[in-house]
Amino acid sequence: MKKLLIFALFLLSLCVYYIPANAEKQHKHDAKGMEQTIDHLILDQFTDELNQAVANYYKKDTIRIQYNWRNKNYDVVELDQSEKRDQLGHPYVIKFTVQTYDGNKKEQLGTDTVTFGVSPVQFNKEFVQKDLAAVKVALLDYTHVEPSK
Repeated sequence: MKKLLIFALFLLSLCVYYIPANAEKQHKHDAKGMEQTIDHLILDQFTDELNQAVANYYKKDTIRIQYNWRNKNYDVVELDQSEKRDQLGHPYVIKFTVQTYDGNKKEQLGTDTVTFGVSPVQFNKEFVQKDLAAVKVALLDYTHVEPSK
């Protein structure tokens, strides 16, 4: 009996020793989940530029932006490699399609597509230090569509 108890304690100690400890559970995404994750990352990085472009278009500070991730007619975030890099001056083009609302009246103003040209650090000689988030961004186009009633 004593040998069985010692053996059981030995096995228990091995189990406890080999249990991996993680501070946070990692997510395992499929291709669609990975695309959504990248879309959210890009959206987080461009929030200030997007808000500024919308405020400049409407000439108001009370404009709210919402994202309709379920609309099958468009993607909230589209990232393309520019075929017209020499004409646009940017190797990447990012389009954001957002629904805009007047914050005071809470009515939808429309669906807007904001297009930015993006040049990563390797294409920008003005960035002296290596900064992974350093990009040159330029507003290329702003398209407004009235809401359907």
